[in-house]
Amino acid sequence: MDEVFNKETWTKFVSGYTIFDCAIIREKGFGFILVEERDSRDPLPKTRFINMAIDQPIENRFAVSESEDFTFTSIAASMTPPEYVSVDTRSQVYSASGQRKGQETAIDDLIDMSTVGARVGIVTKVVRAAGQIYAIGDYRKIYRRLGVDQWIELGNEGKGVPLPADVATSGALPSTFGFSDMSAFDTNDMYAVGGKGDVWRFDGSKWHNCPIPTNAKLKTVCCAGDGVVYLTEANGSVWAGRTDNWKLIAEADIAPGYQPVDAAWFNNRLYLGGQEGIWTIDVKKKLVVPLQEVEPDAPNPTNGGRLDISPDGKFLLTAGPHGACLHDGSGWRRLFSAFDYL
Repeated sequence: MDEVFNKETWTKFVSGYTIFDCAIIREKGFGFILVEERDSRDPLPKTRFINMAIDQPIENRFAVSESEDFTFTSIAASMTPPEYVSVDTRSQVYSASGQRKGQETAIDDLIDMSTVGARVGIVTKVVRAAGQIYAIGDYRKIYRRLGVDQWIELGNEGKGVPLPADVATSGALPSTFGFSDMSAFDTNDMYAVGGKGDVWRFDGSKWHNCPIPTNAKLKTVCCAGDGVVYLTEANGSVWAGRTDNWKLIAEADIAPGYQPVDAAWFNNRLYLGGQEGIWTIDVKKKLVVPLQEVEPDAPNPTNGGRLDISPDGKFLLTAGPHGACLHDGSGWRRLFSAFDYL
């Protein structure tokens, strides 16, 4: 396989940055969020957006933009239309497609993102669910992308997730209240999770609370190809089930900062990814274990962690702070690594 970067393009586009998130739109098309390597966040590190078509000549391969205003940015890819969409915690948006690339109007400047007590909502993650792009956030807010500079909060369609009655009236709310991830089997069967054991299912018309026997903070959800919904706690422990029937199937004790923030079902296996490393379930031991214990060719933590599946479901992309790898269903291959350019 030809190299993705050469020394010149690596130095120009990646050197001095670490990879924070990734997205895949096809086998040879990827998007990455890079963050400037700095010892402090004052001023904010620069955020760099890179999307690439690695089947193009190297001089036409990369589209790169940079901002000094984005912070804690995530990225997702969709095919309807084909585009990469990045959103940060302050609802700022960057998108890239075959027709345009650049910063858009912030969601908060397009629609009312106020929550209880006149607080402005925070976006925790941007995801693709049932082929559409959603920005999810605190106070159980979910925003669906309609197009460039177009978003709608689901509550404005009569499809918002309700707040507890005492919260809606008093405004008192713990800081952990809100969604951290969202996944879907289809548009009439979607799940959103977060908070302390806060699980909700959308049936196409309204959201229903799904009682689960844990008060642990929930981080990821995956509507898997085996028909099961998998949830992870902040420490990486995994629950499996649907609606109001859940079972703890694997325990974990992953340190804060390394816990899974992405979950993906691929090749009949659940993958859990964080900023530095990939995990899966050892079914016999009922434990969450590093992926390398199960797949000898799995990426190491420098080149693997954040996860995304291509819209056609055929490829799994992972990126660590210093590189990226791709799984095509038969095995992993390294796309690039900082250590190739030392």
